[in-house]
Amino acid sequence: MDYRLTPRKITTEFTERYLGTENVFIKTCITLFKYPEDVINGYITGQRKKYVNVINFFFISLTLFGIHIFVLKNFYPELLGFDNISSNEKNAQEYLSYLYDYMGLLTSIFIPFYALTGWVTFYKRSYNFVEHLVLFGYVFGLINLVTVLLTPVIIMTSMNYFQMSSILSVFSFILIGWYYKRIFKLSFWKTVWKTILMTFLYFIVQSVITLIIGIIVIAGIVIFYPDLLEGININLNGTQL
Repeated sequence: MDYRLTPRKITTEFTERYLGTENVFIKTCITLFKYPEDVINGYITGQRKKYVNVINFFFISLTLFGIHIFVLKNFYPELLGFDNISSNEKNAQEYLSYLYDYMGLLTSIFIPFYALTGWVTFYKRSYNFVEHLVLFGYVFGLINLVTVLLTPVIIMTSMNYFQMSSILSVFSFILIGWYYKRIFKLSFWKTVWKTILMTFLYFIVQSVITLIIGIIVIAGIVIFYPDLLEGININLNGTQL
C-alpha cells in the first residue's frame, strides 16, 4: 500500500473531513452555538476526533477572516473608513491599512489576557489558565466566522465597519456569558454578574498593556526615529488655531 503523501490525498482528506460527508467543521460550529461545553470539555478531556481541535479551528477562522478583510479593503474600502481620509494624509492611510492587514493577529494577542481574567474570575472552578485559553480560542474563532458570514450584510447595507464592530462586541459579551453558563452550570444572574466582572477586569488589563506598549513605542521613536518627532513638531507649529 502506498503511504506517500500527494496533493490529491491531502485535498481529499481535507474535503472529506471539513466539507464532505463528515462535516466536522460545520458540526463543530453548530455545537459551539448550542452546546459549547461538549466541544470544549471534549477537547480538554482528550476527545479530539469528534470536533475540530481548537488550534485548527482558530487558524481556519483566522484565514477566512483575512480573506474577509482583503475583500472589503480592495473592493469596498469606504466601508473600512478609507473614504474619510484625504489623499494628502498618506501616513494615516498606511497606518489604517496596516491595522486591517494585521487585525486578526492583533486580536489573537489579547486572547491570553481574556483567559487570564476568566481564570481570575472563576478561580474556584475546575478550569485552569490553559483550559481558559482553549475556551477563548473557540470563542474568538467563532466570532471570526460570524464576522465573515456577515460580509454580505455589511456590503448590502453599506454599514460602517466600526458600527459592525460595536454589534460584534455585544455579541462577544453574550457569547462569553453563554459559554460560562453552559460550562459551569451558572444561574442567569450569576452569569451576568461574572461576565460583567470578567469584562471589567479585562479592560483594566488591556489598558495597562496598551499603556506599556505605547510607552515602549514612544521610547523607540525617541531613540531610533527622532526625525519623526521633529516632523510632527513642525506640523503642529504650522497649524493655525
